[in-house]
Amino acid sequence: MKKILILIIGAVITTMIASCDDDDNGYTPNSSIIEVFYDYYPDATNVNWFYVNNYSVVDFDYYGEEKEAWFSYSGLWIYTKTEIEYNDLPDIVQENFMNTYYNYEINDVEKIETAKYGVFYNIEIENDITEQSLLYTDSGILVRIFANTLPYTWWYDFDD
Repeated sequence: MKKILILIIGAVITTMIASCDDDDNGYTPNSSIIEVFYDYYPDATNVNWFYVNNYSVVDFDYYGEEKEAWFSYSGLWIYTKTEIEYNDLPDIVQENFMNTYYNYEINDVEKIETAKYGVFYNIEIENDITEQSLLYTDSGILVRIFANTLPYTWWYDFDD
């Protein structure tokens, strides 16, 4: 179970990073995916769909927050990431982060809500030596450290 969780979390982070290369302008998913999206986010604005590795992905604004949601080919919601401020992290996540990574610059902070495993927080950091993404549970446990380098194939390390 833990191995599966790590694989899914890894796929989420990898696809998040890969989604930065949005070259599928004009993509429109099938109507069932659009319907599921609006069931979750009925008041979404600035909706922009694209396609990444067999997933329908949508960037949108929702009540002033920038979000990105991922849906499977069959229309199942997989996860949504929301850009947040560092101060919006749970106190325990901030505390655990600062205990180890106090000398890093924070580039980006995201809340990741998953369909299957709940909420995670991704903190992208860098210093003079490295760039990394740190994935924390909402209870402050660091579950994975990702190097922000190409190619995004680190999840193969978990294959049997």
